[in-house]
Amino acid sequence: MKKTFSLILLFCFLTVFSQKLVWKEGTKLNWSLFKSSENKMKSDSTIVSYSSCGLSYTAFKDKANNKMKVRIDATFDPRKSWKHPIKTKNLNINHEQGHFDIAEIYARKLRKEFLENVKTEKDYQLKFKLIYQVMYGEFLDYQNYYDNITKRGTNAEKQNELDAEIKAQLKKLEHYKN
Repeated sequence: MKKTFSLILLFCFLTVFSQKLVWKEGTKLNWSLFKSSENKMKSDSTIVSYSSCGLSYTAFKDKANNKMKVRIDATFDPRKSWKHPIKTKNLNINHEQGHFDIAEIYARKLRKEFLENVKTEKDYQLKFKLIYQVMYGEFLDYQNYYDNITKRGTNAEKQNELDAEIKAQLKKLEHYKN
């Protein structure tokens, strides 16, 4: 009983104090979520906001069937996400939402790779960690591409094109959503 209570307490503590948001269908970012007071990109004065989006995973062995399982999430970290207090007042947040949605695309790609390539603990050790590293590199490259092509969301035509592309990719990988 004490162990169960301790585990529940630990879970509640981690849930309350881990500030990262996990991507969910229909959930949209808003400017109030950007909590960092420090602009980590201060060397570029054209930046008015920064989203800290990433991928996380937890792997475990299912004792019932002795297979590896993994939970892969696209995350947004409010504590590391910054916005200019004045320049974002009337700014549409869809560019920053795009960064979060791109994280979900890569989370789905990782889930697909896991399902196709990892059946055993050995597969996990030999394949998945490498797949994760490669895919995470692709994720970062795509985030940079997204910023460059849209000129950080200031090129409305390119922003609309990539918004449609992101939406199409999410739809294409819908089978791999959590």
